[in-house]
Amino acid sequence: MKSGLIIREDNAQSVLDALKSIGNKDVLVGIPSDRAARGEGDSINNAELGYLHSYGGTIEIPEHSVTINRKVNPDGSFANNGQFVKAKKSNFSTIHTVKAHAVTLPPRPFLDLGIDEKRNEIVSQFKQAASAILSGDAQAADVSLNRAGIIASDGAKGIIQAGDKLTPLAESTKRNRWARGRVGEKPLYDTGELLRSITYIVRDKNASS
Repeated sequence: MKSGLIIREDNAQSVLDALKSIGNKDVLVGIPSDRAARGEGDSINNAELGYLHSYGGTIEIPEHSVTINRKVNPDGSFANNGQFVKAKKSNFSTIHTVKAHAVTLPPRPFLDLGIDEKRNEIVSQFKQAASAILSGDAQAADVSLNRAGIIASDGAKGIIQAGDKLTPLAESTKRNRWARGRVGEKPLYDTGELLRSITYIVRDKNASS
């Protein structure tokens, strides 16, 4: 007796292949090694700095010199009440020695906050990846995983750019920035190097770190 079931297409193998391919992938968000380097002379790289900011910690700062830039009016008085300015706007500079000291960073988990803020969008992409797998389309699933990575990394960047969900800067950090002619007070956003280093990768789980 016939069952009445008509098999129009057997895509079991393509589904299995897709499951094998996509199930062996991770979506990693953060600061990869090829983006970790900072400016010459920095003793800590972006990946280490990102970890310290995320979980908190203490950094030992060696003795070093800083240049204070100001602008002097034609009559010899300081412009802007003597406030520090950027080097390109300065016509008066002094060099000062900063003694070795320790800086304690409070936790500012920008990655966790960014991913949590975009959770629904990220989950939606994972669902689309799963749906593509069941259709045997590994390529479409991979596209969805990459979209999830983009959304997550953009979320982390957004937390830094907004700054309102992070522990505010200490007064000493603000003074340090002002001494270098930087007036921004957003936590984690000074030179922009940390922000630019954040990205994502989709890679095989057995790939070397």
